[in-house]
Formats: sequence, structure tokens, C-alpha cells
Amino acid sequence: MPSYKLSYFKGKGRGELARLMFAAAGKEFKDERLAGEEWLAFKPKTPYGQMPVLTVDGKMINQSGAIVRFLAREFGLYGKDNMENTRCDVILETISDIGTDMIKYFFDKDETKKAEALKTLKENSLPKFLKFLTTVLEGNGNKYLVGSDLTVTDIAVFDILEWFNDAAFSDVFNDYSAIQNLVDRVKSVPNIKKYLESRPADS
Repeated sequence: MPSYKLSYFKGKGRGELARLMFAAAGKEFKDERLAGEEWLAFKPKTPYGQMPVLTVDGKMINQSGAIVRFLAREFGLYGKDNMENTRCDVILETISDIGTDMIKYFFDKDETKKAEALKTLKENSLPKFLKFLTTVLEGNGNKYLVGSDLTVTDIAVFDILEWFNDAAFSDVFNDYSAIQNLVDRVKSVPNIKKYLESRPADS
């Protein structure tokens, strides 16, 4: 069996989706959470001077999107054919788009820009994203986003929407019960539920 190590900072960020995928697949891995001097010592060894980095049998893979797609193929969490794989990719790219707006709100130090980002998210980006997901979900029978089984897309949607548990966004989700049902379905997957219950407090 391959040996896996995921190196990332403490907290969720760009490493959490990979952790959730390991959990969903029931695969063991070394969850290396670095900070301070540990990260500075590791940085020169990485392919591109950034994390996350997935090390598989001594070989490093960088870029969060590449890591996620590698694990999806490795663990059977992609689609069953090329079209389903492409549908997964479309949803993952859409998540990446809203992630750009999300970062502006959660991490900008300028309060004016932060307020503008919140307005954009609540009035445009997030409703557009949720409507898109609802259409995809309804078109696939309302259980999963792609195919008949859990895929990386369902886990990725759960991961990104965890960021919006903030009270500032509570009213945005009122009209999207199908998406909330999907989120509940994902976090009820036994292996994911177990991971969430034991997840470090700094995540």
C-alpha cells in the first residue's frame, strides 16, 4: 500500500479537502501540520515553495488542485467515465472561482474592502453558486452532484460551505434546502463523521 504524507499549515485552508478525502476513503496518512520554524525548514524542499504538498512513496506533488484530483483517482472518488470526470472538474473549478471572492472577505485586513467583499458574496457570488449547485443536484436526482455515489465534488462543496457557517451568511441559505441536505449527507458519511469529531481544535 502506498505511503502518504500531507504537509500543510495548522488549520483548514487549502489542505482540508485532501484530509476529508483521506477520511472518506478510510486511508491512513501522515497529517503533517507545520508552523513557524518547521515550515521555514521545509519550504526549500518543496517543489514550488508553498503548501500543501502530498508526498506519495517519497515523491512530492504540489498544488492543491492537482493533489485533490490525484486522490480522487487514487481512491475512486472521481466519476465512472470521462464525462463524469469532466463534470467533477467543472464543479471543482466553480468552487475555485467562489474561493477567490471568499478569500477577499475572510482574509482582507482593510475593513472597507472586507465590507465590499461581504456584499459581493451575499448578493452575487454565493447565491449564483448555490443556484448552480441546486440545478446540478436536481439534474442528477438530488442525492449526489455527479453519478450515483459520493465523489470529490460532494466533499469539496461541504468543505467550501463550512467557511460560510458564519452568522453573516445564515440568511443566504434559506432558499437552498437541497444543498443543506447534501452537506448533511456528506458529514454523515461514517468515516467523515469520525474525522470531524476528532479534528484538531485549530482547524
